[in-house]
Amino acid sequence: MGVSSRGQDGAAAVEFALLLPLLVLLLFGFIQFGLAFNTRIQATNAAREAARQAVVGVGNWNDVGGVPFWQLVRDRAGVSSISNCTVTTDPEIPEIGGTLTVRFDFPLKLVIPFMPSPPSWQSGTAQASMTIEQLSAPGGPGGC
Repeated sequence: MGVSSRGQDGAAAVEFALLLPLLVLLLFGFIQFGLAFNTRIQATNAAREAARQAVVGVGNWNDVGGVPFWQLVRDRAGVSSISNCTVTTDPEIPEIGGTLTVRFDFPLKLVIPFMPSPPSWQSGTAQASMTIEQLSAPGGPGGC
């Protein structure tokens, strides 16, 4: 009178059924984190390129390579929209050797199945600072 192996087969199926949702959640979490991290890298790179463009001098903020400054940033960031866009300088009145900072917020769209998404996961901030090499047109790019 030995123990039936059918009972063990059923236990393995139950264990698998219990662990499968956790494994799927973990898999999709990794995928979403990778996509969000890629978006953050693209946005930070766009902020760096925008800062570089601004520190070498912009003659017309509404025509930087044929498009307005913030449209150029949005295109390079690879996101649908950006908000809270600012270009600041230190000192406040720009001078060669001062620091220029470009900053904007971008959407992340982080969605993990079966998990609530807090508001802090829905947007990120990109920022880059560089030393001013040449003065740009006065007035700055305005808002986005």
